[in-house]
Amino acid sequence: MSKARTEGARVSDVVERAREAEGWRTGRPKEDPAKTKGAGLVQAKPSEFLVHVRGGKVRTSSSGQGASCFKLPWDSVAVIPTSLQQLSFRADQVTLERVGVEVSGVAVYRIAAPLLAYRVLNFSFPERAQEKLEQTLTAMFVGAARRIVANLALDDVLQRRKAALADELLGEIAPILGGSGRPDDESGQGWGVVIDTIEIQEVRVLSETLFAQMQAPFRLGLERRAREAKAEADKEIAAREAACARAVEEAKIAQALAVSEKRRELFLIEQTHGREREERVARNAAELASTKARIAAEQRAEAQRQEAVLVEQARVLAVEARQKDSAQRITEGELKKKEAVAQMEVQATLLEAARLDAELARVSGQADLEREQAQMAVAEARAQLMLRTKRGEAEVQAIVDESRARVRTAEQLPVLAAAVGQKIGEVRVTQIGEGASPFGFVADAVSSVIGLADLARRPTTTS
Repeated sequence: MSKARTEGARVSDVVERAREAEGWRTGRPKEDPAKTKGAGLVQAKPSEFLVHVRGGKVRTSSSGQGASCFKLPWDSVAVIPTSLQQLSFRADQVTLERVGVEVSGVAVYRIAAPLLAYRVLNFSFPERAQEKLEQTLTAMFVGAARRIVANLALDDVLQRRKAALADELLGEIAPILGGSGRPDDESGQGWGVVIDTIEIQEVRVLSETLFAQMQAPFRLGLERRAREAKAEADKEIAAREAACARAVEEAKIAQALAVSEKRRELFLIEQTHGREREERVARNAAELASTKARIAAEQRAEAQRQEAVLVEQARVLAVEARQKDSAQRITEGELKKKEAVAQMEVQATLLEAARLDAELARVSGQADLEREQAQMAVAEARAQLMLRTKRGEAEVQAIVDESRARVRTAEQLPVLAAAVGQKIGEVRVTQIGEGASPFGFVADAVSSVIGLADLARRPTTTS
């Protein structure tokens, strides 16, 4: 066996993962940064299970299939794939007869209990954890396959692949993944991994010489049966060819005898019936002449009958032509009458159309007059509206001017009061007449100022 086979198992059909080229994770699979971030939002795909651990306990509210969570710096998050996974294994081993064979198979598994699997493997780095699980399962399949093959005969390995190999592998490894692989294991938890099926794809005998020897009896027997069949076929073909040749010769001889006999009979018939043939020819000639005469007479009678039929048909056609002529004249009279009626209807229609045109012109003129009256009414309404608008604007402007004058007067009142206060001591009173108050005009001036102030304080109203 080659060096690769003596070293043991080889994994095939494994997806090549990108590897880290530097840092403390050199050589390990590259991880998705969204799943290994120190803090922030972490989301799982629909085919993944997210486990969110805080304070050593799983947070059920943020854990689940396709769930998402906000990871704090002191939290732990594991993203576990729950989809179907496949791995291939290949093992070299000698059978019970000391014959070296190579067994290759494939296993389909999945993580059915993520809350158990995250305890067994470090799914904080999902790619590395999945690779480690594949390597572990492959090593287990190879070891179990070698142990089973070593206790089986070569025929059992080659022919009973499902019962002798696949079922035995499944029965041996499934309990380990289910948590009952060791006698002292009473947890009943296992790895959380379920193996759906194991299929043996190929069993190959490593020794080509031995494999050729194993095939030799079957090949020799097949070759012997082929030669016997060929000899039997050649024999049957030769017998059939001889029988065919003999039948052909016999047929040729019989055909020659039949031809000679037929010729002799024809010669005798010609000699015997020569006279009868001459008499038959003369009789046939006479019958032919009489038949020709009869046919000529029948043809003349048929010609006369057809001529009479033609004469009758000509008479009938003439009568039909006269009838058609009279009917045509009647039809022409009816057509002329209908034409006159139609012309009268056309004249009536034209008169009605002229009346309708006049009515339409009258209605159109009336509609134009009404439209002009409406336009004049609209113009008058617009003029009145503009007049009222301008009148209102003038009233508003007058009110505004009056309000502004009052405001200005109110603003000047303090100045006027101060001026009056400053000059009040300089008033010289001259009394004219008797009984009049010398300070009456002062009171009147103060009352006028107070009235102006009250007027300025009153609110203005608009009508």
